[in-house]
Amino acid sequence: MRVALGGAEDAGPSGVDRDRDVARLVRSTYARRDVACGSPECVAHAELNAALGVRDFLRSRKQGCRAYVVPDLCAFRKYPEVFASGVVRDVIASRAHARRLGGRSGGVGLGGLPSMSRSMKGDSRAMGKNRSVFVFDDEHCVEVVRAMRSRSMSREVACAAHYAKKVRGKFPIVVVSDAQAANAANAADDVGARDALPEGVVVLSVEGFIERFCDGSEGEAARAAYEAARDAEDEMEGDSAVASTSTGTNYEAHWNERDLELGLSEGVLVKGVLKVKALGVKCEGHVDGVFIPSKHAMNRAMHGDVVAVEVAPESEWCASRINTVLEDEGVRESDLSASVSSSPKTRTGKIVGILRREVMDVVACLDSIDEEEITRNPHAKRNGALCVPMDGKIVKIKLLTRRANELVGKRFVVRVDRWRENQRYPNGHLIRVLGDVGDVDGEMAALLARHEIPAEPFGARALAELPREGTNWVVPREELETRRDLRHHRACSIDPPGCTDVDDALSVRAVPQSERGANAGAFEIGVHIADVSYFVQPGTTLDHEAQTRGTTVYLVDRRLDMLPSLLSENLASLLEKRDRLAMSCVWTLDENLDVVDVWFGRTVIHSRHQMTYYQAQAIYDGKPPPVDVSTVFEGEDDIAVVREDLKTLVAFANKTNAVRVAHGAVELESAELRFETDAQTKSPTEVIQKSEVPMMRVVAELMILANSAAARATHSVFPSCALLRRHAPPRQDGFAELSRLAATKGVKLDCSSGEALNASLARIANECDPEVTTLFKGLATRAMSEAQYVSSGSISATESSFGHYGLALTYYTHFTSPIRRYADIVVHRQLIAAVEATEMEKKATEDATRRGLDSLAEHLNERNRASKRAQSRCGEIYLLWLLRENPMIEPAVVHEIRDDGLMVFLPSFHIKAPVRLVDDDGNAVEELRESDLVDVSPGYNSSESVTKWVQASPVVGVAGTRLRRSDDVLEVVRSSDGVVLRSYSLLQTVWVQMTCKPGRAQGPKLELRILDVEAHAGAREARLVARRAAPPPAPASLSAALKNVIKSRNPLATDEDDAGDDLDTDENRDERVARHLNVPSKRLRDPLAASLAGLALMDDVFITVDDSPMDALRVVPINLSRVSDSKEFAARRAACDAWARFVSTRSAGAAGRARSARRSQRLEDAHARVADVKRARNSHLL
Repeated sequence: MRVALGGAEDAGPSGVDRDRDVARLVRSTYARRDVACGSPECVAHAELNAALGVRDFLRSRKQGCRAYVVPDLCAFRKYPEVFASGVVRDVIASRAHARRLGGRSGGVGLGGLPSMSRSMKGDSRAMGKNRSVFVFDDEHCVEVVRAMRSRSMSREVACAAHYAKKVRGKFPIVVVSDAQAANAANAADDVGARDALPEGVVVLSVEGFIERFCDGSEGEAARAAYEAARDAEDEMEGDSAVASTSTGTNYEAHWNERDLELGLSEGVLVKGVLKVKALGVKCEGHVDGVFIPSKHAMNRAMHGDVVAVEVAPESEWCASRINTVLEDEGVRESDLSASVSSSPKTRTGKIVGILRREVMDVVACLDSIDEEEITRNPHAKRNGALCVPMDGKIVKIKLLTRRANELVGKRFVVRVDRWRENQRYPNGHLIRVLGDVGDVDGEMAALLARHEIPAEPFGARALAELPREGTNWVVPREELETRRDLRHHRACSIDPPGCTDVDDALSVRAVPQSERGANAGAFEIGVHIADVSYFVQPGTTLDHEAQTRGTTVYLVDRRLDMLPSLLSENLASLLEKRDRLAMSCVWTLDENLDVVDVWFGRTVIHSRHQMTYYQAQAIYDGKPPPVDVSTVFEGEDDIAVVREDLKTLVAFANKTNAVRVAHGAVELESAELRFETDAQTKSPTEVIQKSEVPMMRVVAELMILANSAAARATHSVFPSCALLRRHAPPRQDGFAELSRLAATKGVKLDCSSGEALNASLARIANECDPEVTTLFKGLATRAMSEAQYVSSGSISATESSFGHYGLALTYYTHFTSPIRRYADIVVHRQLIAAVEATEMEKKATEDATRRGLDSLAEHLNERNRASKRAQSRCGEIYLLWLLRENPMIEPAVVHEIRDDGLMVFLPSFHIKAPVRLVDDDGNAVEELRESDLVDVSPGYNSSESVTKWVQASPVVGVAGTRLRRSDDVLEVVRSSDGVVLRSYSLLQTVWVQMTCKPGRAQGPKLELRILDVEAHAGAREARLVARRAAPPPAPASLSAALKNVIKSRNPLATDEDDAGDDLDTDENRDERVARHLNVPSKRLRDPLAASLAGLALMDDVFITVDDSPMDALRVVPINLSRVSDSKEFAARRAACDAWARFVSTRSAGAAGRARSARRSQRLEDAHARVADVKRARNSHLL
């Protein structure tokens, strides 16, 4: 059935023109009968609901449902906390209303799964948060469309009538609408009007619905939310009446929706996200390259909003006036007067419409002036107060509330309601109070609220779906009969200390000779992943909870699980000495550890040992494992068996890693801050630098390989709907800043490929200090495109489209962590369907998941970003709390030159921070010769655990000195004669004092002061300690590197007559050597060179080479104490020596060619000896 839908309500973005004329939008759509409803009471669509994962989205009468609730658009908009936050359950929203509210998904939502609130924007942000709102696709439901057309029913009544037939009188379907309830009351004496309502449908006002259907705790919460929203609405009406007579701020009216759509389609307007640079006396921002020069030009848009911009004529273009270190803290008039912009004029414009309001719920506290006034006069009548958001890029908000006196010293969530043309600030109303400003729990609650991280416990309905046996659950007999039994494989897990949510285990099995066929291998290596999909079935409440959360969030003092602890720490976790369900990836390898076959399937495993990285590393190194309660070994024989398994795993990981490196895998750096905390106060007592061991990289490599294999398996069966993890190649302009910095060191940055980027970073490492190298790697990480989940059907089906640039893999996904990532659960379900389902079942699965996988991927990307931001900010907060009592001295690298100071990078923490070098009068600040710290009060009720708070003394400059800036240098000069007193240049290493500056509204901030390293005792000592701990300097050139390799070896097989000419004495022959070494891809594709390049991830290798230009050669010394196989060690050492001599040979002339031929033959012989020794060792193992 094809129908035309129209009318002002359904007009969407084409509603009315600027003269308020009604524009009717006609849209064709196909109505059908097979529309999912999410109700377990529905018999007709039971199979469809089950296939799409919404079988029990709404409750049944047996599950305690009293009514299905269908609010109108006005009810959703005015009372979102009542109907769209989980206070009221079994709420149904029409697809038309969801679209008007900013939602994107229809009845079944994301990939055949319930519609998710976080894939919606605008007023529907809260929809579905607690499995409360089902978005019904009314626009394609033939019964609803006919009822609206033939019987002139409202959309809500038509939807309610459709559901009333499904529940068959078991409970009413309540339409909640103040307007329709009023009309019904006015027509109370009209019998025809009463009979017009379909059987089983009731129309009530919002207040009437709460009184009749909400009781107990649900009723109290609903009533409180209703009254708060109603009070805010009353205050807004009064505030609007006052504002209408105000002669203060006047913004331009926004364009109407039709003109915005027309302007965007014709290219007159620019669409993009507003990114605010600074708020204060001067406000600036950008929208997709267009400069927004003032608050008035922002026209009531807020940071993050999707807006439409009208570009000004070129004659009106201007340049930014702000280039200070205080952009994030607000710009003062004194900063502007001293700032003369050197930036060129750029495209300038003004915002003429807000296409989507991103900022809805804001974490804030009362403005200090209003809070002081409330404290002085607590009983004065007020209709609101000004509040300041924690995010310094969001404007202040006029909070409309009569409870302002209850908010003194508190952080709370305020929802932005409206911002009229004649209002200086937007209006908002109170959602909830989070806690005290400065308190540990209050600040953590604020952090979670800012990033929308769910912190509430799992609901009773979700917990009821867990196995009834609880911790006594054992693997059911039917699972043992239907799964592959791998309990005889030696499996073990290797995780960080204290890990309880064990996602993965590894196994090694030497295949007996009797089991080998023509194509059978010598080894089976397995990566076994917890089978969470067995416990979390599609369409269940537990599945919805996991999907909503998206990922487990790891904070300093807590872990917010994606799944209940009974699953994450017990039933699904691959704990040792217990049978567990797994989804396994098993490679069959030949004697050379080359992959012969890969198998995926559901299994039962039994982990022998639950080791930490440090235990596994010690065992591999031949040392006694550290004592740990996590696992117990049964004597030396048990440890010896584990050691042999680890050797096989390490060798396999080395080989696969070498292949990825040869194809351009990029290994960059990021910091992970860890803290020791006080058990009672939760305050940090010490920052811990993460200690890495090679075994971490081995496990990571095996997980990467399993993820890649899973991606290939799912994509081969579901080419149009496989959930993949895509990392696009970086944009060239994304490396502009990095290229500019590299040029200061004479290095041309090449990011055209992974190989080229690795080579550029290697050259930088050769030229720079370790701190500068860390800066470059950190900036390169930030410049990379963000890896994202995608549906394979949403992008072009070329191999490069699905690739992961950073890992140098054609296909990649997330398969190995289903306990903490929902994406992995989706991939497990697809894998199970790929390897077990019939062709018909595969087709049905593909059709069901294709519809909404894009939306699901978008939701998971957003949750992943929020988790990373929350984790990063939590680490920064704890570092600041530590600095309150314990200031630190650290090296920093000058990253940017600003008008009033420097932006520096702290390598120890991977933090970018400002250093202000002028005082408020414009005088230059001296470097500290000794620390000048003062005890301060935070100015608010900070945590009781803070016994003292020390801060750097106020910045006071030296009269008669000022700053003089160029692009790459900031000079401190004497004002009288211009004599340079000192200077700072890009990439210069300075020593800074780190302290914490109290901050009430936006929280504490990091404050840095540059130290005179020669005069400051603490800086001298810190520099001395750093120098002692620094690794030996890298060779200055390739020739020197090769000579160092050769000189440091004691060759096992060398011809006497060749000994004299083995060394290349020409220091200036790097270019010639590079030509003969020829390390780029052509050479490394040769089997011999590839096998010698990157021989190991462990430190028992003499030399490794990246697939990149010569400067990427790395010399890695061997640790003799870790050598367990002297024959293999000797053979590998000889091969590396032979390779070093061969690639450094100059083959000019007859003598050179002869020498090159001899060394080439030695290299082949040495490589053959390595292969013989490895073959003999493998045969011994078998």
